Amino acid sequence: MRITSGDNVEIWARVSSGRPPGVLRPGDVPRPESVDEVAAWAGSEDFRRTVLIAAPILWVALPLAALGFLIQQAIADPTGQGWNTSFFGESVNVWPSWFLWLVWIAVSLWLLCAVGVLLLRTSAWRALDAENARIFEHGRAHSVHRMSVDHDDGEAGWATYVALDHRLDDRRAARIHEAFERWLAGSGTPPSGSAPISSEALFGPQAKGGYFFLHLPVSQAAGETTEHQWVLITEPPGSGGPLDPGDDAPEAIVTPVPVPKRLRRIRARLRRKAERRRAP
Repeated sequence: MRITSGDNVEIWARVSSGRPPGVLRPGDVPRPESVDEVAAWAGSEDFRRTVLIAAPILWVALPLAALGFLIQQAIADPTGQGWNTSFFGESVNVWPSWFLWLVWIAVSLWLLCAVGVLLLRTSAWRALDAENARIFEHGRAHSVHRMSVDHDDGEAGWATYVALDHRLDDRRAARIHEAFERWLAGSGTPPSGSAPISSEALFGPQAKGGYFFLHLPVSQAAGETTEHQWVLITEPPGSGGPLDPGDDAPEAIVTPVPVPKRLRRIRARLRRKAERRRAP
């Protein structure tokens, strides 16, 4: 389902017939040097390694430690009398016969669940390799531009942004930017949590090449202007163009390009790693 409406088509018609103000676009279009660099770009702005790898390993280590404690107690204190004294004091002499079995079952189930989560997250981590390869091949650099309308949900406010495809000529880029500005002025910002909205979905295929971001996917506090100048946007396979965020179809993949200082550090680290691999 498209979200193009008569009002939005009229906005585009007015913008196309006028002379919208120009948009200052950054130079030096960033292009990733390898799939590993794409992974580093994405990982520099989120906690995917922690969520997918480090945390599940910790979740497995905890029940393993508990299981080791149970085994140690079973060898050193098979009657469980030491546990009584440790946890309940001298007034309790014996554990119920079923209680230790319940503890063993609970720890075993905990371990099985943790291992299952680790396997699922490891599988998801492997799937990211294929996604990163697609981003490397098909991702297109879009310059990031602050909009004049900020979002305010009554509790906090933050800046909104538009991303413009670097392949657009200056006139079309200015038109798309101005069309988004008029759309925001007339309708206000979308609800909190809204996905990126493409100019093609709003204004029709003649306006392809831009995205509106209510939440730019980079590390920043609410209300602060981002230092990021670029994002890579990769459309889903088989899509003729970006779809309405309400669709069930896969959404475009948005990969933040690190700020120049961090980008230089990432590239230097990856180049050193590549040199070590080539070394005899």
